[in-house]
Amino acid sequence: MSRNKSIFIAALLAAYAIFTLILTLFLTEVRPVATSLGQLKGKTYLPDMRSISEIPQRKKQFIGTLAPIIQQKNDQLRQLRQSLKLWLAQLNEGNSLTHRQALLLKRLEARYKLSDNAQQPSLERITALLKRVDTLPASLVLAQAAKESGWGTSRFAREANNLFGQWCYQKGCGLVPKRRSSGARHEVQTFAAIEPAIDAYFHNLNTHQAYAELRRERQRLRQAGETATGTQLAGYLKHYSSRGQVYIEELKALISYNKLAQYDLIAPSTAQE
Repeated sequence: MSRNKSIFIAALLAAYAIFTLILTLFLTEVRPVATSLGQLKGKTYLPDMRSISEIPQRKKQFIGTLAPIIQQKNDQLRQLRQSLKLWLAQLNEGNSLTHRQALLLKRLEARYKLSDNAQQPSLERITALLKRVDTLPASLVLAQAAKESGWGTSRFAREANNLFGQWCYQKGCGLVPKRRSSGARHEVQTFAAIEPAIDAYFHNLNTHQAYAELRRERQRLRQAGETATGTQLAGYLKHYSSRGQVYIEELKALISYNKLAQYDLIAPSTAQE
């Protein structure tokens, strides 16, 4: 083999090695963006709650099944908040976001319905996200799940894993309510398990315009160094039910009577706020 040919082959091999290294670094940078963005994984189901005749035992089973999943969801949101805060600090120090961070920021904005902010400075976009990427008191989640599903005994809880009465509007997306008004098109959404139902509930309260006041109050309490309670935030759910203030008072009574506030005091298991 001639010396020139050997040099040529060596150069090709070197170029290939450099290309492979660049490609690996690029994929390493991009792959983490394809994470769940705080969405729960798992396939948990409620047992047959109607078969548990003793009401205290039924409630205990219901809470025992949901509370760890709610905590997991809140832990994931805390982790996302930690990342957003680190990015804010990074920008305040005069540094730009990395390619991976910028992609993840874009995905978070789309998920939390803030994609219209793409032209705004990153600082403002992250600040806007922090109002939505946030936790909910476990007592509030448990109270609404209990109220909307009859402690897991309703048809929609049993047949669709729908614990919060969430609706959908595409034919076949859920179960048709037996008492649906003539001309109405909504269905009660079907979920594969409890985890996606809880994801959808959090997403609803964290993004829908109807709950903007709840998010503002949660942020105000944070800035004051206080932690929002389920009873406090329940007062901002007048649009969740057509029963308005009566529904709010029922939620507050549910939290109080069943001592659900104790579940707000469980320490985060994987991340600090």
